[in-house]
Amino acid sequence: MTPTFAQAGAIAWRRRGDGYDVLLISTSSGKHLTIPKGLIDPGTTAVETVRNEAFEEAGIEGEITAEPVGEYAFAKWGGVCEVKVYLMPVVRILSQYPEKNLRRRIWVDHREAARRVKHAELGALILKLPEMLANLTDS
Repeated sequence: MTPTFAQAGAIAWRRRGDGYDVLLISTSSGKHLTIPKGLIDPGTTAVETVRNEAFEEAGIEGEITAEPVGEYAFAKWGGVCEVKVYLMPVVRILSQYPEKNLRRRIWVDHREAARRVKHAELGALILKLPEMLANLTDS
């Protein structure tokens, strides 16, 4: 049986004019771009994981949606990582954070972010950002 690894991550966003920018970070290898995410440790909730990873990997803070807006999966570590994805409007960007020297961060329009991430399923979620935000304000 293939092992699965539960992860949680955030589409970190900010409003720009009439659109939305998304914060992408480099993967630990530096070869690709992704969202802040990590393994959900035993005894830790997905939202706590998102908050911690956003701080450690990207140096950002914000209010995280209570429920995931979607998920995607990819092969890694001889198994499959299943990532629950949350939305996080960025309210604070820190100049110092734990992985500052390991990763780069870049703000791009959500459509460009959708094209630039490594995993197509994640890109499809990012592309739906305006629709997801509209649904949040309608409820």
